[in-house]
Amino acid sequence: MTDLPPIICDYLCRRSLAHRRPVYLHLDRTGTIRDGGGHLADYDLAPLAVGQPVSTVLDFMEGLLPLEDDTCHLGCLQPQADVCIDAHIIPDEQAYWLLLLDTREEERQRRAMQQKANELALLREVQARLLTQRASAAGAELPAVDFDPRGERRQIAVLAVNLRLAVERESETPPAVLLERLAQWQRKLAARLHAEAGLVHAQTSDTLIALFGLLPAQVGSSEQALAAALSLQRSFSSDLGGRGAAAGSLLPPAVVVTTGMAVIGLEVAASAAHLHAVGPALQAASQLLPAAAPGRVLTDAASFQAAGGLQAHFEPLPAARAALEGPVYTDRRIRRP
Repeated sequence: MTDLPPIICDYLCRRSLAHRRPVYLHLDRTGTIRDGGGHLADYDLAPLAVGQPVSTVLDFMEGLLPLEDDTCHLGCLQPQADVCIDAHIIPDEQAYWLLLLDTREEERQRRAMQQKANELALLREVQARLLTQRASAAGAELPAVDFDPRGERRQIAVLAVNLRLAVERESETPPAVLLERLAQWQRKLAARLHAEAGLVHAQTSDTLIALFGLLPAQVGSSEQALAAALSLQRSFSSDLGGRGAAAGSLLPPAVVVTTGMAVIGLEVAASAAHLHAVGPALQAASQLLPAAAPGRVLTDAASFQAAGGLQAHFEPLPAARAALEGPVYTDRRIRRP
């Protein structure tokens, strides 16, 4: 900013503060209000309580002074029901400056975006139930599904998950306990994939296959599937609670993501709707899954090329370990010093 002409700095300042209704308070080192200015009335600060502790008019300032750091930023505070602000505390040699900026418009936009996300998640849940769970004969009427239920060819992303036992600890866990843990994690898998706009296509005791690109979403199917794959690994690690990869006799999931053409269709019977899919993308996932180690994500070149910003999370897998023709990529391990 120091390289910009003063007229440009002044313009940027006025533009950025045009709808922020700034208020400043000048405080001494004890937090007592010396003076202030700006849109005081918009924050019920007029008349200004000069000589009073700032905490008497702004509750969130209680105990914040003196600062341990050079500056302090408190975002999206709600000192009143109809007020939302950002607070910036800036020290100088003998005092503090408190800057308040109105963030009601940003909060309104955030809530609107959250509402849209909630509506989309609800729509996905309804569609997923129609496609993968028991449905009535009206199940053929699927709102906003991005494919023809009667059948069509299209490019999709396939996410395949495999859960494996920690053999050295298998005998330590009673079978009933192990199966219950497996069932619980499968339910979590299905719920998380539905939330990420995936549809569960097939499921066995230790394998789950989901399809991406059939439900409305804001990003491409490959990026959806890879984001979901990385999220699954983080979720499993969090569930372990630091007890190690073999905790509970279940290893972290092996995950594969492939992208390609498939024939998609829906069989609607009197009491159920079944999603059918066949094609190179599913075959590629089946071929690559045995090569995926527990706790890792493998993906083919087509998915990697369509991954957008998620490419940074993956690196090439040595050709000798690849189960498919062509490049295969694996998620980068976190390297700690």
